[in-house]
Amino acid sequence: LRWLHTIISNAKAFIGGTYHGLDSKHLQAYLDEFCYRFNRREVKSELFNRLVHCCLSATTITYPELVG
Repeated sequence: LRWLHTIISNAKAFIGGTYHGLDSKHLQAYLDEFCYRFNRREVKSELFNRLVHCCLSATTITYPELVG
């Protein structure tokens, strides 16, 4: 279970360092972002291309849609 402990430790450090705490309303979004980053940590050469693609293909959301 070494990897499980490593992943949980990394998730706690990511959330504590990036968001400085948890809000249960947004917990799933925090964990989704952590999983996305964790699964793509080895493929750094494609990072910029993926970022540009996501920025161009994403739809704009309003604040009420984000928190609602």
